[in-house]
Amino acid sequence: MPKSDLSGKTILITGATGGFGREFTRQLLQAGAHVILSGRDASMLDEMAHDYAVAPGESGARVIGSVSADLSDEKGCEALHAGCTALVPDIDVLMYNAGVITYGDFHEVPMARWQQLMEVNLLSAMRLTYLFLPAMLKRRRGHIVLVSSLAGVIATRQSAAYAASKFGMRGFGLSLYGEVHSSGIDVTIILPFWANTPLLRSTDYGSRPTRRVIRALVDSPADVVRESIRGIRRGKLIVYPGHAAKVLAFVNRFVQLIGSQGKGA
Repeated sequence: MPKSDLSGKTILITGATGGFGREFTRQLLQAGAHVILSGRDASMLDEMAHDYAVAPGESGARVIGSVSADLSDEKGCEALHAGCTALVPDIDVLMYNAGVITYGDFHEVPMARWQQLMEVNLLSAMRLTYLFLPAMLKRRRGHIVLVSSLAGVIATRQSAAYAASKFGMRGFGLSLYGEVHSSGIDVTIILPFWANTPLLRSTDYGSRPTRRVIRALVDSPADVVRESIRGIRRGKLIVYPGHAAKVLAFVNRFVQLIGSQGKGA
């Protein structure tokens, strides 16, 4: 796909006030896109919309507006869909970027906390796709972008619910692609490793210290987003943005290959 493909497109970004969300906003505006910002904190959204009132990119790129919504339940997803519909007749790209994490042994994480995580990380992505996809199919064009995680490929201990949600998102995206690609709808699943965002500072639960990622392996949000946007422009199904994600994904495939050969011996 040519680099100009995002210019003039209307893109909804969920989780816009987070580390990746702010970077996606900045770089997509630079690419000439029109963006709608969504998050839970209305005041932070207003501040972002004000900061980007004059887009730093191609002429005409702008923040169309913002919609505050809590995506941890069905009503919040419906409110976001209604708010976007009130701003514009259609969106070209649904970028599902909202996400939370819990650290700690699964049995010591409060049930309400990991249930909320599953709602935000997985079910709301499915709900919003369910709401926005019919209009895309009717127009025979659109793009669903799911910001997942390498934890959806390689599960790590002390983040069981997070891994489950990201495995689920990856499976959802792969299946969805098979359903809609022939109808002109692109699907992109983004699988970054850890990046320097507020997720790294999320709450620990339980009695055992949580093992955190080595700082040397933490990617820059700007680099992750830059590679992600490159993949979106090209209509790629799977994107591993960042050096660590690429290396670990390759190692994981190699280990699986060796394991499958061993079983067949």
